Amino acid sequence: MMAMAPSWSHQVEMKVDRQTAPERLRRIESWCAEWQIGFRVRDPMATESIVRVAFEDPRFARAFHSHFGGVMVPVDEIEHAMTADARDEDK
Repeated sequence: MMAMAPSWSHQVEMKVDRQTAPERLRRIESWCAEWQIGFRVRDPMATESIVRVAFEDPRFARAFHSHFGGVMVPVDEIEHAMTADARDEDK
């Protein structure tokens, strides 16, 4: 039986000032490493000054949100976007 790949579907979106972004991202990385939380940064600074930090476990996303702020991204929004991306790739 093959293990499923992590979904990283539990995400927090944050506004980050471009000038302070490197330091803020270092603090995020340090905090996650300290707590041994796996994470991914999605589309860093691709649109304006917004980053999404993704987690496999909803508890980690909530802990991150409590510590750093931001906005929790609804899981159904992420699934909808992934489905749309897959449809676009099939064309």
